[in-house]
Amino acid sequence: MTKTKHRGIPKKQSSVAALGSDSFFASWSQKTWLLLLAIFFVVPPLLVVSGYTPDGRLFCTLYDLPKVNFIAAFIPLLGVFYGFYLYRNTSRIEVCSNFLCQNTGIKFFLLLLVAMAASISGSLVVKAGLYNLSIYALLGVLGFILAQLFLYNQLRWVAVYALLTALLIFTGLGIVQFFGYQVSFLMPIKGPASTFGYRNPAAHFIAMVLPFVLFVAGRHWRMWQGEKKVLQLGLFITFLLLAAAALLLLFMNHSRAAIMALLAEALVVPWFLFMSQKRGGQELQRRVRGWQLCLGTLLLVVVISSLIMAFPKSRQRVERSFNKFHQGGVSRLLEARYYHWGNSLMMVKEHPVLGVGLGNWRFNYPLYYKSFAKDPLFNYRMQVKKAHNDYLQLAAECGIPALLLFLLLWGRQFYLLRYSTTAYDDGEDWRLPILASLTAFSVIMFFSFPMQMAYSRMFCFFLLALGEARAWPVLSK
Repeated sequence: MTKTKHRGIPKKQSSVAALGSDSFFASWSQKTWLLLLAIFFVVPPLLVVSGYTPDGRLFCTLYDLPKVNFIAAFIPLLGVFYGFYLYRNTSRIEVCSNFLCQNTGIKFFLLLLVAMAASISGSLVVKAGLYNLSIYALLGVLGFILAQLFLYNQLRWVAVYALLTALLIFTGLGIVQFFGYQVSFLMPIKGPASTFGYRNPAAHFIAMVLPFVLFVAGRHWRMWQGEKKVLQLGLFITFLLLAAAALLLLFMNHSRAAIMALLAEALVVPWFLFMSQKRGGQELQRRVRGWQLCLGTLLLVVVISSLIMAFPKSRQRVERSFNKFHQGGVSRLLEARYYHWGNSLMMVKEHPVLGVGLGNWRFNYPLYYKSFAKDPLFNYRMQVKKAHNDYLQLAAECGIPALLLFLLLWGRQFYLLRYSTTAYDDGEDWRLPILASLTAFSVIMFFSFPMQMAYSRMFCFFLLALGEARAWPVLSK
């Protein structure tokens, strides 16, 4: 049997031992995992279903539902294959059991599931609660499987490159829409939202994935410096261009939450780099590094500000926000969110422990739409379905304990960034894209509802799995 080293696995363990009980199964198993992960990370962001009239005219496009169905159907497939993989590799069962028993993140998530299940007991629509609970249970299975697979660098990179492939296609379609060309299978919805149907989730998708584009570009730059191969330089330029195109598309969609997420990324990542460098090296080197990071942060802020000014709709939205804040303070700045959030707080006040039931915010809001202040967007012609704040909606639906458990699970990912694992990851520091994406997701959850959208909810568990897998070699010592 030929033994080959697998990046990210301890040197004493070969890829054959990790992926199969014989060389044939090892090769077949590894290739199948590569294919499954590539499909799973390429397809969901791009999946839409369009409806046509008998004479061939487009009359509707479904954006979120196809993504929900694909993810929900694909996770059991991953589970079956992973179970078969464990059956043929009994040595991995002990590794999985140790991960299940020792990983604190899994304990937080299981407690969160229990809190969600308990909240359903008092819900108005029990079926909605059970449906959402099943979705989170499936995503928990997905997170566990991905965390196990991401212990192997090769599978981790496949997922990231597949994600960037989806971003490339998504960005191309969005830019084409921006310049007025009607894509035949997409409804002409306001904003170049590409395959996400609306400009806000489209911009959020870019803000969350953009750090990985820059991370991969940096990887190929370092590879070119070491190998001096034209291919590496070409890939570096390609990913830089993709990052630039995606950034432009984000501002074309003029989402304020996405812009704030970008600014947060531009501030947090340099600060993290400075704090990481502060612990070692000579005082002069630390000062020089600090000034370099400050200048880099300033440059990023200037670039983002310039892009805001370059796109009229983005500039107008930011200007309107400042004017509203000047005229009426926070209540005017938040617009409809002021009423959504205030009325949701009344839900939390009356149901602090178990909430109104998982997935039941929309069914309870008619009882609370004027409990804090009358919501002008709620009437017989319009219904408010989301709180536009995932933290607040979770507290209202499942209670304050559930929110605290989620914050522990989410905050743990930031805590794990204190562990450097470059020795296990071929010198690559995965903390940078994870930190940036976690920061963007945290900001977006405060002003929008990514946890109510199929793809971004799946992306949340991708980040959780990636963070746990990256730190596990250190934590398991």
